[in-house]
Amino acid sequence: MLPEKSFKYIFLLVALSVATGCTDRIAGEKNETDLAPDTTVRYSKRFAVARAAGGDTYVYLIGNRNSSDTTAVFHLSRTLPSRIIGPGNYVVHIPCKSIAALSSIYAQAIYELGCLGSLTAIDNADYITNEHVLSAIVGKKLPELAKTPNIDVEQALLLAPDIVFTYGMGDGSGPDARLEQAGIPVAVSVDHLEETPLARAEWIKFFGEFVGRREVADSLFLKTEKGYQANKLRASQYTDRPTVFCEIKYSDAWYMPGGRSYVAALLRDAGADYLWAGDSHAGSLPLTFEEVFKRARDADFWIHLSMIRSKAELLSFERRYASFRAYKEGNLYNNTLFTNSKGYSSYWESGMLHPDRILSDLVSIFHGVQEDAPFYYYEKIR
Repeated sequence: MLPEKSFKYIFLLVALSVATGCTDRIAGEKNETDLAPDTTVRYSKRFAVARAAGGDTYVYLIGNRNSSDTTAVFHLSRTLPSRIIGPGNYVVHIPCKSIAALSSIYAQAIYELGCLGSLTAIDNADYITNEHVLSAIVGKKLPELAKTPNIDVEQALLLAPDIVFTYGMGDGSGPDARLEQAGIPVAVSVDHLEETPLARAEWIKFFGEFVGRREVADSLFLKTEKGYQANKLRASQYTDRPTVFCEIKYSDAWYMPGGRSYVAALLRDAGADYLWAGDSHAGSLPLTFEEVFKRARDADFWIHLSMIRSKAELLSFERRYASFRAYKEGNLYNNTLFTNSKGYSSYWESGMLHPDRILSDLVSIFHGVQEDAPFYYYEKIR
């Protein structure tokens, strides 16, 4: 198997070749052969960066479930005006001063990069937990472009942001054609398909490129990376590996994170024995109650119980939950320590950019050292 740096370099060569013939239509632009891969993007497999000799930057999105398919190329320039060359091929004038962030994670990233003033629209205020973003929503009356499952295209066209950051499911579908027809660049990302916590956290660098805060993004990620590795080392000092499982049943299915998922990687690095670690899927597994009970009935810990805040509330959904050993022994932990008025947790917002904090919580939970440091995201369900 190739080392990560070698993989990234080879991938970039492929990505650059995909873009050849498109960007060379821009007057005065460097040839693709003049680009150098940015090897400081070391974890992510869903975006890549290359630098041109003249100072411009190329950002590549790998938006399909196949992590070798380049689905969009963004030529970021401080001199060229923004324009759409063709489907998935954009020139974007940076730094972007008007940003529609259609995920609370993306809004959090813009805030942490010190560019809250550039945020001109969000998806749905119900999901926001960052008090500074919430204040901006009230003070500036930031439009909600995705209060329903569909984006409010008419409102987006009126705002005409410099860039729209949104997410996709990796099925190859792109943005609403009317946005591109109006000349509005749209970045459809699949950061949620990253398989490791640091890969997902590294997306702060992606956003940093668009707002002209590359150095700030690098510094923020370096701090996260160091913290994560320190907590991973702390976990490795413990010889015991408690067993753990996740989630609760929704309707007829219990969606358990796959063995190659973000959550599985977190649990492994926290020194736990995740009961589905041997699975080969990066997404979730739809299981029956009986399948989960057979494997997890004697597990030491049970985490990520939707929005549940008490054992009584948990049993109100399913009385059979009381038969799990983790329930009987009180080893239930949920990422609901800090939530907004709608019940949404900051775990799904700042936690995606700070897996070092999540890992700190999990190490403390699994190895009985909760008194060492206050929790960032988790609380015990009683």
